[in-house]
Amino acid sequence: MRILVFSDTHCCIEPCIKTINNIIGVDMIIHAGDHDSDAKKLEKLFPTIPIKYVRGNCDFSSSPSGLTVDIENKKIFVTHGHLYNVKTEYNYSTLKEKGLTMGADLVIFGHTHIPYCENNGKIILLNPGSVKMSQTFGVIEIENGKIKAAVCDC
Repeated sequence: MRILVFSDTHCCIEPCIKTINNIIGVDMIIHAGDHDSDAKKLEKLFPTIPIKYVRGNCDFSSSPSGLTVDIENKKIFVTHGHLYNVKTEYNYSTLKEKGLTMGADLVIFGHTHIPYCENNGKIILLNPGSVKMSQTFGVIEIENGKIKAAVCDC
């Protein structure tokens, strides 16, 4: 299972489109907010790829502020991050605690526009950065019960 992760696209989906077209075997796309309308546009452009998304602090939609995605016996919590102090806590302790409390294997967030990937052995945190600001996105691979996550340049 290969999942592409975008966040903080802020009406700049051209790098997303290019990335989706250039990566073979995309099974799902996750968008961590700001602008969730971009995720809706990607749904129309790539109708065969499931797309999950949340709203961010710049979104005024009815999209959820957080969601859980269960894939291949792995639990992924998706949030924009602004409700979990990601700009003020250097170690993301509130977000980590939320993920651990939920039993999540991986937490995806955005908001900072700064790419970040950490695996502390208990939980993986992934911020794909921003295709507009940092020109980065995330990739998650789930295979044989193991999760790998990375940040890549557009």
